[in-house]
Amino acid sequence: MDKRKRKISRPFKIGGYLIIISTLVIFIVPLIRNTIHPIKYIASNENTLTINVPYIINGEVDETSIKIPRGTKVHITQKGTETSQIKYEGQLVSVPNENLVDSIEDCVQIENVYPRRLLNLRKEKDGSLSDAIVKKGEKVKVLKVDPDDLDTTTGNVKWYQVEKDGQKYYLSGQYVETSKELALTNYSSSISYSTYWDAYYGENYSKNAYIDQVDYKPQEVPNYKNNPLKENVNSVHVSLENLIKNKQYYMDLNDTTGINSLVVEVKGDGGYIFYESDVPKKYLSDPDEATNSAITSKDELSDLFKELQDDGFYVIARIVTFKDAIFAKQNPEDSITDQNGNLLLHNDEYWPSAFSRNAWSYNVDIAKEVAQCHVNEIQFDYVRFPDGTLSKTLDGTIDMHNTYNESKTSAVQGFLIYAKEELQQYQVYVAADIFAWPVVAQDDQDIGQFLPAIANVVDVVSPMPYTDHFSMGAMGIENPSASPEETLYQFSLITKQTLDSIETPSIYRTWIQGYGDFGPDDMISQINGIKNAGYQGYMVWAGSGSQEILDPRKDGFIDSSK
Repeated sequence: MDKRKRKISRPFKIGGYLIIISTLVIFIVPLIRNTIHPIKYIASNENTLTINVPYIINGEVDETSIKIPRGTKVHITQKGTETSQIKYEGQLVSVPNENLVDSIEDCVQIENVYPRRLLNLRKEKDGSLSDAIVKKGEKVKVLKVDPDDLDTTTGNVKWYQVEKDGQKYYLSGQYVETSKELALTNYSSSISYSTYWDAYYGENYSKNAYIDQVDYKPQEVPNYKNNPLKENVNSVHVSLENLIKNKQYYMDLNDTTGINSLVVEVKGDGGYIFYESDVPKKYLSDPDEATNSAITSKDELSDLFKELQDDGFYVIARIVTFKDAIFAKQNPEDSITDQNGNLLLHNDEYWPSAFSRNAWSYNVDIAKEVAQCHVNEIQFDYVRFPDGTLSKTLDGTIDMHNTYNESKTSAVQGFLIYAKEELQQYQVYVAADIFAWPVVAQDDQDIGQFLPAIANVVDVVSPMPYTDHFSMGAMGIENPSASPEETLYQFSLITKQTLDSIETPSIYRTWIQGYGDFGPDDMISQINGIKNAGYQGYMVWAGSGSQEILDPRKDGFIDSSK
């Protein structure tokens, strides 16, 4: 080869050598590093592994503790016979070898879990609820945890695969503990409740219904990055029909009043769904009965809500839940009946039973459908049992199909837990409307609405302290209807006292009265009563929220943060 060819080929040879060397560096260096400092994963039977780290201060040996989430990937810096040294967050830490495993699949060192309340098992993750249940404190065998279900930033497990009566199921990790003692931990010591209903249902009924069957472990209220949770939500309720027919009027409220939110009714009294939902096809023999009042498609609903959001509105979709004659008539086995299975007409209404998991799933599936249509929050109304059923219960003429022998309060909380689990994936908040009098009475008024049980699981709790619903002298107020500011102030203080008894309560955003002879001054008085108690936000109940109803009052729709 002549000199010229050698000169030309030399750069190619050098380039080839560099590629080979780079490849060796990329693949061999990590192998060498992993041989010298092998990769391990933190394993634990708890969400985090607690390690005590000694240090010297003023010549004395002391120690501090750090918590490492299970599933954390670490490198061994020095291996020992019983413990090995790792570097975690800039400091050297000694970890027992039993807590260092080779794969993330082995990080969850749990043989059994124990529920904190009654829970239905699922055949599939995020699947429908099965008839199989596990009870509070029950030992449940864990088969495995899929790596995708382990959050390595917190150590939390989303789903456990478990065994019950020889069958495989999935159980949510949010409501279970790793020991029976933890599952039975008392988180309710500061919660007050009335024993009024013991006189009718027997001694200790109230404690069992409101405390023993309910989960009060602190549950953090989420704050989704793309959907910030607002406390200063000033809203009016409007029917979907009125919103569509007079959209510009409602959008102008954002510019001319303090209103920055709309509560839009998407499923109303009687079970009518006002958009073209696909859900009734799965649950009703005659799905058209539920949707024959639909006035828009899902896509149009989504576009409408997107337009509201783009204009600065916080959009709340209201779903009337267990006041649903359409579902009841087509699903009598899931509804309130007499002892012969015949639907029971109570106060001129047919009601699904809030004990029914099928009724739960129906309403949650509707909520999931709506959650994909640009809403910020799903609000469940009539999330309760019908009132005034005591005499029928005592004389045995009513059957609520209480399959699992649970309290009404437990059933309502269970439904909201299920709704919250299912809606988390859509990053929307979950709210629940409740009657005002259970808040004041500190019980569930025999309809399942016990404020602490609800406020411990939802993101927003919305009582309905309409002044005309209170009797003369209620809360020490001579005439509540004539004293809207004092009524809302005293009610909000009572609510605050209860919410303060829970470590992680939901946001309090109350309804105010926007009907009858109440005008702008009465709107402002109610809002001031809420503000004086230390809260922001309100929702105006004015029926369908038509322009004729709102116009005489809208000067009172002020910004509650000012």
